Amino acid sequence: MDGVKEYQIEISLPAQKRYQYEILSYLLENFSLERSIEIDENITKTLSSLTTLPRRGKSEKYLESHRNEFKFILHKESRNLEIKIIYYISEKQGKVYITDFFPVKMNPETLRIRS
Repeated sequence: MDGVKEYQIEISLPAQKRYQYEILSYLLENFSLERSIEIDENITKTLSSLTTLPRRGKSEKYLESHRNEFKFILHKESRNLEIKIIYYISEKQGKVYITDFFPVKMNPETLRIRS
């Protein structure tokens, strides 16, 4: 892609653990293995889209007090499965840092604590 800056995606260790223990566990408990794999692949595609379009996310109002400008994109798989992918952009390093995978049905106040 000529003229389009590509960013690297880096997922923080806490975000990796939350994804594994909260999101994947939820998928495997509530969906078939095949559907869980499909949803996981869809989330991966959403993450990959941030390599070229990281600014498309909205500002995360619950994290406005942080020095980094946190954004989120909403991955909506179904009415009962919506996940906020929380991240910030480092222009200097050319990276998008994923800091959380936050199920929308959780209390938003816990987002301040988690991040």
